[in-house]
Amino acid sequence: MMEYNKIAKQAIDFQKSSFTSWYNAVTMVQDQAASAVDTMMNQTSLVPEEGRQAIKSWVNACQEERNRFKSYVEDSFRDLEKNLARESKSVSTKPKN
Repeated sequence: MMEYNKIAKQAIDFQKSSFTSWYNAVTMVQDQAASAVDTMMNQTSLVPEEGRQAIKSWVNACQEERNRFKSYVEDSFRDLEKNLARESKSVSTKPKN
C-alpha cells in the first residue's frame, strides 16, 4: 500500500511542478502584454485618460485574479497533500492480519 502512496505523491508533485511552470509562463505573457499596452498608451495621445484608466484597471484586475487563482490552486494542493499524508499514516498504523 505504501507504494501507491508514493506514486500518488509523485503524481501530485508532478502536477504542482506543471502548474508552477504553466503559471510562470502565463504570468510572463500577461505581464509582457501589459507592458506593451502601457508603452503604447504612453506613446499616443489618441486614447483619452478615461480609456487609459480603464485599461490600467483591467490589467490590475487580471493580475489580482491570476494571483487569487494561484492561491486557490496552491491551497488545494496543500489540502490534497495533507489528506494523502493522513491516509498514508492511517494505512501504516493499521494492524496487519
